[in-house]
Amino acid sequence: MQPLLSLVVLSFRNFDATTRVCLESLLPWIDNPAVEIFVVDNGSPDDSAQKAVDWCAVHPPVKCLLSETNRGFAGGMNYGAAQANGEWLLLVNNDTVFPEKAIDALNRVIKEAPSDVAMLGPITNVAGNGQRLWKPDATHVEWLQIGHWLHDNPSHQLMPAYRCDFFCIAIRRDVWDELGGLDPAFGLGYYEDFDFSLRLAQVGYRQLITEDVFVLHLGSATFKASEGAKALMKRNKKLLQSKHPIARFEHTRLGNLAVLQAYKELQVMGQWTPALEARRQLRINALDGDAPRSILKKWLWKKKVAGFRNEPPSGSTKATS
Repeated sequence: MQPLLSLVVLSFRNFDATTRVCLESLLPWIDNPAVEIFVVDNGSPDDSAQKAVDWCAVHPPVKCLLSETNRGFAGGMNYGAAQANGEWLLLVNNDTVFPEKAIDALNRVIKEAPSDVAMLGPITNVAGNGQRLWKPDATHVEWLQIGHWLHDNPSHQLMPAYRCDFFCIAIRRDVWDELGGLDPAFGLGYYEDFDFSLRLAQVGYRQLITEDVFVLHLGSATFKASEGAKALMKRNKKLLQSKHPIARFEHTRLGNLAVLQAYKELQVMGQWTPALEARRQLRINALDGDAPRSILKKWLWKKKVAGFRNEPPSGSTKATS
């Protein structure tokens, strides 16, 4: 039986603090015939590779792949994807945690997705686009509870995305092969996901945000990049611009606004549900939280989003524990 979904978890350093936590959140699915799981150690300089081998020995359904060198994000994911057999790939960064029913929800969304949809991005707590929900005071435990609630109360809606964030991303395997995977020219990382998103759109496929799959992202919203990382980001941004001269570098607020606009259209069409209202509640306050800092731009932004603050229809609820 061909699995529906192949997970590729990319591991690098600090196995116990990151990859182990991610893999253990996937334990409910390791014996599911519709799911296969790979963990790729991407040339870790510490003892993470051996720890990955030891963990997989205890959990033999999970396959362990070792790279002798750090292939970068693109190279590491390409290496893992080459071993996968599923109809869809799920590329997973190791700083993620899967709440209850997350993979079950994703499998359902994949089966329901229109044929021209080739990439699905889950919603999360930390992202640089419209995949991010807004509840900055929530703890990781609270987010996992929210995720569980969202999985139990699906909206059955897919939302627009200009690009997807690859902390966790589902991609049709045939389209992945058609595009040749991620471009290794981006080296250790940054912007290879943006590049893939744009290439996918250029060949006529859609990428959308699935409102019904939540994955906790442990990446820090206040992360301060090292000087080396800043240089790599600058170099890769130039590479992206050379490949895609008309690429738009949108602030997170615009991705969030695009989803709120789609919500508004559903309201107008009378297709509103408590499940959608719960998701709206996890976005609406970002209109203030993401507002520009300059007085003029803030005023223009508030004017632009004023119509999105209307009270929702009756019968709404909130995604709370």
